Formats: sequence, C-alpha cells, structure tokens
Amino acid sequence: MSLRPVSWAKNKNKVVRGTLLSLSAMMIASSAAVAQTAPGDVIIPTEPDRGGSTTIPVPNPDGSTTIPSPTAAGTRFACRVNNGQNTVMYFPENQPNQAYPWAVPSNMGGGWDALRRCNEIARRLESYRPDGLREMTTGVENGYNTICVTTDRVPSCRIVLTVPNGQDPLATRDRVFQNLSVADSGQQTQGVLTYGSGRSDVLDQLGNLLGVRGRRSTAVTNGPINLKPFLSRSDRGTGEKLVGGVQTRTNRPAVQSTPRIFQRR
Repeated sequence: MSLRPVSWAKNKNKVVRGTLLSLSAMMIASSAAVAQTAPGDVIIPTEPDRGGSTTIPVPNPDGSTTIPSPTAAGTRFACRVNNGQNTVMYFPENQPNQAYPWAVPSNMGGGWDALRRCNEIARRLESYRPDGLREMTTGVENGYNTICVTTDRVPSCRIVLTVPNGQDPLATRDRVFQNLSVADSGQQTQGVLTYGSGRSDVLDQLGNLLGVRGRRSTAVTNGPINLKPFLSRSDRGTGEKLVGGVQTRTNRPAVQSTPRIFQRR
C-alpha cells in the first residue's frame, strides 16, 4: 500500500483548518471594529483638553442678560457675547458674579472677523495680565500701526491689536475699547454704563431711542489710557471704576454618562 494518499489527506486537513481559523479571526476583528464605531456609543477622549482652542461665544438660549464665566480657573479675560456682540470681557477675582466689557471688535477687515479678533485680544490681554497692565496706547511694529499695552514688568509696548491699513490708530483704539477710552476721559455715554456712576446724558438716551448707539467716530483722547482703574487689586489695579458690571453665571460641568456596554449588570 502506498503512503502518499494518506500524507496528502493530512496536509489537506491542515490547510482547511488553518483557513477556518483565519476566517474566524477576521470575523472577530471586524465585529470589534463595528462595536467601537457604533453610532450610539459615547467616545471618551483619552487626552484632556489642555486649552488654547478658539472659544466660540454662544448667545444665551433663554434670552437672559447674564454672561457665562470663564471655563478655565484663574482666567480674567475671555470673549463672550454681550448685547449680541462678540465682546472681550474682564472678570475680576474679587467680584465673582460681575463682568466688565473692555473691547467690542467689529469686522474691521484685514482678514479677521469679529469673533477671531475678539478671541485674540482676550488671549493677549490674559497673557500680559500677570505682568500688571498699566497703559494702553498706540505704536508701530514692522511698519504697521498697532494698539498696545505697557505693563509694570515690561515697559515696552506689547501688541494687543494690529490696526488695518488705512485706519487711524487712535480712532480705532477708542472705537474698539470705547468703554475704557470714554470712562478714562471722564465722559459718559450709554456704551459705558458698566463703569463710573452708571448715568447717561440726554443726548445718549435720545440716540438710543433713534436706534443710534452711543459711539463716537473720532478719538476721545490722544493720550494713553490708564488701565489701573479698570483692574482689581489682585491684578495690580485700583478697581475704582469697576462699578455696575454685567451679571455672570457659573458654567455647570457637563455630566458624562457611562455607555451601557460598559455598565455592570
């Protein structure tokens, strides 16, 4: 009797068995991939949010006039929607339920929209704040007009905003930072009710009735704006003009539910 057919049969059985094992492994891997990408699953990130992302201000859905507090602990400048406009708000540490508008950057051109400019101004002011913000003025950097600030630690003027070509730097500063410039000059308009005594004159009230905002097209002051009265003492300011701010609300942390596939039964 020849042994060749028996050897051939054994090899054939091994091939069939190996093929079945390979198919089984592929089916298991495919099932696992489908389970991971099922539309009803909740994807839990493995890396925490380390900040630095662009903040998108969202209007209050309930129509309230409160401003959400910054999500990051210790943050004092953040971009929020106030009166329907992207606004750089200051959140003093000693007034946890109050916020004060510093800048309202509109669409000024130069390739930046109001939201992006608002976030960038807030980011720069926040980065300079630990050094003790002192004055806001204008300057020139690499041939471009800028709005900049000096600090107690760094006397040189650091850029807050680059003025688009063709625009007057002082007029731009006093338009974007109108709350500060008008209050610093001792004048009062409807746009700066959050600072000082909170009163407005008859002309501003008439302007509001006619639908005209209390904004000025010319520069209010030619000198630097003293920032100390608009900062709390914890930020090396005097806080004397931090009166009558906008009410804030604390952001509630989102509740992360555990997917059913991970729950114990």
